[in-house]
Amino acid sequence: MGLSDELWSGVAVVAAPEVESLQRIGHAEYALWVFAVPMMVSAMIEAPVALASDRVPRPLLISAGLGALALALLLAALAPSAVYLAGSLALAGAASGIACGAAQAELVSRHPGGAHRAMSRWIAFSAAGDALTPLFVAGAYWAGGTHRTALIAVALILGIQALVSWRITGRAPQGDSAAVDEDGALVSLRTALASAARNPRLWLFLFGASACTLLDEVVVALAALRLHDDLGWSNSSIALALSGFSSGGVLGAIAGDRLLRRISPRLLLVGSTLGSIGLLLTFVIVISAPLAALLLFFLGMSASLHYPLVKAAAFELVPGQPGVVNALAQAFVGVEIVLPLFIGMVASTYGLTPALATLALEPIILLLVAAAWRKR
Repeated sequence: MGLSDELWSGVAVVAAPEVESLQRIGHAEYALWVFAVPMMVSAMIEAPVALASDRVPRPLLISAGLGALALALLLAALAPSAVYLAGSLALAGAASGIACGAAQAELVSRHPGGAHRAMSRWIAFSAAGDALTPLFVAGAYWAGGTHRTALIAVALILGIQALVSWRITGRAPQGDSAAVDEDGALVSLRTALASAARNPRLWLFLFGASACTLLDEVVVALAALRLHDDLGWSNSSIALALSGFSSGGVLGAIAGDRLLRRISPRLLLVGSTLGSIGLLLTFVIVISAPLAALLLFFLGMSASLHYPLVKAAAFELVPGQPGVVNALAQAFVGVEIVLPLFIGMVASTYGLTPALATLALEPIILLLVAAAWRKR
């Protein structure tokens, strides 16, 4: 799930110049129709469905979400205008969020007490998807196609995945797919939601998880600009360096899974955030191209640990109700839009170097989260 989710969502990012050309839009319109509008609309759809994942069999949500995602990507590939593209991507985002949220909830439910390791494995597959996306889009171009070709290919893959998932999970026992009491009655979602919403540390963890977008898509975009504008790299060299960042993410998630056998999640979060701050600030000032690429690789390793650790901590604060956590997380979708826009304003006004340095806000926020974690 994590791999295919990152694979489809990265197509429009890697192919941004072609998307702008085909849809006849500029940079600002691209950000609006490809990111802002789809994220806001998909969040409104995803939140109520996330709540239902605690009482509806999650395998059903996963298969249905994958099928709906495949259909939405076909619509996106055929979109005649930016508005239709935004609508298709909104549906795709909602379907993907529903499928991934249900898959994460099922993963956490099947590994009680091991949410941090389970989420680390999820991120390892997600980072692999990030690393494969540029190669996937390049393959579509090499075959004489466009980003539309890549979207259709991903849609076919997801459609097959939906059918396979349905055949496998439809025959498997449901286990803890829905929260029930001893009499078999479903736990009141309203009560669970109200109880969870009164937990300030849960809100802090979810805010920290939403801030993790800064050392994900945002740092990739700014790093690409710095390598091109400041260090004079070619597009192919930049793509290779960014694949290195994603590859570092894969290794970091795998290493995190093993380290969690020996050290606490909180200690690992503190160590990875401090490492990310040092690596990021060094990348800002470095002028050596090989060293810059190496720093991106290690930054990918350290940053890959942030999201799974804080999201797993949020899951553990509301045991047995992962759908409630995913529903409340939608309250922070605005953060995932506003923070990148703020960084973009810094870059436009003051330049790339201050903007990259400002990304240190993410690990600083997570250090505050770690401080609250200690007060359990």
